[in-house]
Amino acid sequence: MTDVIARLEHARALGYCARGMRRWFEGRERSWVEFVEHGVPAEWLRASGDALALRVAEQAERAAAEDRSR
Repeated sequence: MTDVIARLEHARALGYCARGMRRWFEGRERSWVEFVEHGVPAEWLRASGDALALRVAEQAERAAAEDRSR
């Protein structure tokens, strides 16, 4: 699934805390502020290979699929 944007709401739906997510973004090419304000591509999260990031990408993709099916 392409062009899906993952946002803080997707991470929160999984029970992830903002503090942990903020730390995850440290030193990465995309910032915590970008994630909170605009979201980041789900594909970028997926490409990280990190299990927690993969779950956020999947959550965003599920939400996008639900929105399209309405």
